[in-house]
Amino acid sequence: MRTSLAQAGASLLMSSGMKFFFSRIFPLIFVIAGLIVAYFGIHGLIKAKASADWPSSPGKIVSSSLESHRSTRNNGRSSTTYHADILYEFSVEGTAFNGTRVAYGDYGTSNPSRARRIVNRYPKEKNVTVYYMPENPEECLLEPGLKAQSWVLPGLGLVFFIIGILIAYFSRPG
Repeated sequence: MRTSLAQAGASLLMSSGMKFFFSRIFPLIFVIAGLIVAYFGIHGLIKAKASADWPSSPGKIVSSSLESHRSTRNNGRSSTTYHADILYEFSVEGTAFNGTRVAYGDYGTSNPSRARRIVNRYPKEKNVTVYYMPENPEECLLEPGLKAQSWVLPGLGLVFFIIGILIAYFSRPG
């Protein structure tokens, strides 16, 4: 009995426009955002999987540093994101190329230790093997194949999609 009274009270407080927004538009935003993020994540997964079969070329690390980006939110709180900034050079059939990607799915993190490990693994002047897309050598990386971080974007997209579906289901007029 309490639940129905609470729902009735909430229904009286919410206009029909607000009900429509929270039962249809708000969940749709989550569903669309989830689909977009999942699309780009799956696209990255496909490239990561394909990179395991790419040809390679010897290369050299030109620069290697730990980059940080500080951002301030609307509530005044700030956060710092860390990223390994690696630049390498290599050549394919006499043409020189530069690359910055270590692996697919390698995004910044709030924990500097992961980015620092990558910087330590690829110090300046180190000789490396660079893997490149045969049709487009500018698409290159140092660590081919599917890695755990390759699943972050598709997973995040799936979470947003499911949240949107659940919000739509549980907020439907009833």
